[in-house]
Amino acid sequence: MCPRQFGPYLLDEVLGVGGMGEVWRARDTRRERLVALKLLPETLNGDPEFASRFRRESHVAARLREPHVIPIHDYGEIDGRMFIDMRLVDGRDLGDLLTDGPLPPGRTVTLLSQVADALEAAHADSLVHRDIKPSNILVTPTDFVYVVDFGIARSVGSTRTSLTITGATVGTLDYMAPERFTDQPIDGRVDVYSLACVLAQCLTGRRPFRGEDLPALLYAHLYVDPPRPSELVEGVPPALDAVIARGMAKRPEDRFPTPRALVDAARLALEPAAPPAPGGPTSTPATVPASAAAAPPPTVLGVRSGDGAHSSVEQLTAAPGGAGRAPRTRRRRIALAGALVLVLVAAGLGFLLWPRDDGGDAAAGTPAGTLAPESAEPPAPTTPPPASLAVPTQLGDPIAVPPTPGYLAIAPNDRYAYIAHRTAGVVSVLDLASLSVSAEIPIEAGPPQFVTFSPDGSRAYVTVYDDENTVHAVAFVDTATTEVLQTVDVGLRPYAPEVSPDGTRLYVPLHNEARVQVLDTTSGEQVGSYPVRENPHWIAVSADGGRGYTANHESGVLSVLDLGDGGRVLAEVPAGVAPHSVAISPDGSRVAVVSFGSSEIRLLDTATDVVLDTGPIGQSPQDVAWAPDGRHLYTTDVDGDTMSVVDAATLDVTASPRPGSAPTSVAVSEDGERAYVTNRDDATVVVYQLTA
Repeated sequence: MCPRQFGPYLLDEVLGVGGMGEVWRARDTRRERLVALKLLPETLNGDPEFASRFRRESHVAARLREPHVIPIHDYGEIDGRMFIDMRLVDGRDLGDLLTDGPLPPGRTVTLLSQVADALEAAHADSLVHRDIKPSNILVTPTDFVYVVDFGIARSVGSTRTSLTITGATVGTLDYMAPERFTDQPIDGRVDVYSLACVLAQCLTGRRPFRGEDLPALLYAHLYVDPPRPSELVEGVPPALDAVIARGMAKRPEDRFPTPRALVDAARLALEPAAPPAPGGPTSTPATVPASAAAAPPPTVLGVRSGDGAHSSVEQLTAAPGGAGRAPRTRRRRIALAGALVLVLVAAGLGFLLWPRDDGGDAAAGTPAGTLAPESAEPPAPTTPPPASLAVPTQLGDPIAVPPTPGYLAIAPNDRYAYIAHRTAGVVSVLDLASLSVSAEIPIEAGPPQFVTFSPDGSRAYVTVYDDENTVHAVAFVDTATTEVLQTVDVGLRPYAPEVSPDGTRLYVPLHNEARVQVLDTTSGEQVGSYPVRENPHWIAVSADGGRGYTANHESGVLSVLDLGDGGRVLAEVPAGVAPHSVAISPDGSRVAVVSFGSSEIRLLDTATDVVLDTGPIGQSPQDVAWAPDGRHLYTTDVDGDTMSVVDAATLDVTASPRPGSAPTSVAVSEDGERAYVTNRDDATVVVYQLTA
């Protein structure tokens, strides 16, 4: 094919095509040299705002003299089309290298150290790359690295552009920091996040997160924990998992401050353990340095103020080993549906030199055919959780959600909640930072009723039944992608289920069959069945997985189950008129059960199966939850329009706030800071601050 003329350049061969243009092998006829010529999309022709920024920031990028920054020979416009003339490098991009499989950890750190050098130079000149990914890292046959695409970088402190870019390739999203989806100013820590993503991919040969479409990848960056390469590839030091976890922290302030700090921590993680001192204890393997593992500052969470704007509530959690629990990752201030719109208008999405960096079908943390854990089991607190208040405070205005929010469950990582809406036929995802619905999951099988999560948060289980008793099922939902993986038929009228502590069993109370059906959480097959008294509504499982407690609505008793191989009813304890919901105390010593018909709450001693106390609460309690400190209980009183706050020592009601019309469920965050109450008739969720 004859070369095509573009000004003084002869375009010989397309090297790559992406959302932000084409890269050609070209000959500069003025200087008689081969170059890599990037032609930006024709859709940008005549856009004065973009052209001005392009010239300004290309000028800054062209003056960078760091050896690992690809040299820019020239830039400008020819016939109205913007271009960048760069050095043509003899080598492969990192994404191409990774098609051969993971790289050894030592080589990975050597290559990314050079990337860090390039980024440090750019950051020192107040320039942020914003598009670090394998295809923008060129590797020569001698393992010398060039970082490309600095010509369309952005200045520190800038926000996303409002320019519309069509054809933006989703590959860029694989490495994009969460704050890129907002209007917040950006700084060099977006490059730290992307570099950590690349580090994970180099070690595993797979992209950091699963997902092939925009919503799935946005969801992953906002909610899913980083991959752990040591669990996926033999020979990767576990200490590198901690480096990646900090580099990919959701909050910029929780990450390494610079690319160099990230690479230095990775290098230190490769060092062998120091030999033990004579006569001393055996030393542990090298880990991330203290500075790398330092706890992030207090989390600031968004809440709704009276005018609908966001105010801030500081979460007073201390550093690990200090005076409080380890702080959680910050929840993102964005709704997923809105984020998709931002993607389509964000000019930073498509600055691509080469095609998408697939690097395999699955993400680093999720090999094909396996489950992707949403979060690791939280560490045990070193000190007691914060003290719960006798009189909670409502935070902001009620949050609008789809119709008939019947039941709400909080994910184990405290970042979001799932709400079952039987009339709307969806499970909504409530972002607990922005306090808005970020996604809706259609449940095709029928009306969703109740939700529970696996201990690691990778799965949600939604019970489904209709009023005509024609549908009885459980939907298995992948929380990383919000995809319904399978729908399993179960017995008649499945109520509020619970997963075993080891995550292998799902216990489903069957209201119309007077039994608890046990499902394997992987296959969905029935692996057990426990007969109980009529109309079991709820089941709670002890922390060791040995006991179960069911509230049997129309028989007026609480069944105590042995969940071992022999499965049997150990005791039947009177529980008032129409017991509805049951919850085990944080220390496992007591079980609370609320009686819908007699508007009472009872406490059962788990050691003796004897009722310790009974007390009156609001009218028709439907749900109950404990404060993590064990001092208070919270019930939703559907016919009284109240949330009863109950002193767990005396069973006195200390407060009866009115969240809305027909409150149906209450869930308390893992840290004990907040409670979330669903109001069925108002189609709202109200948030309460439970601690000082």
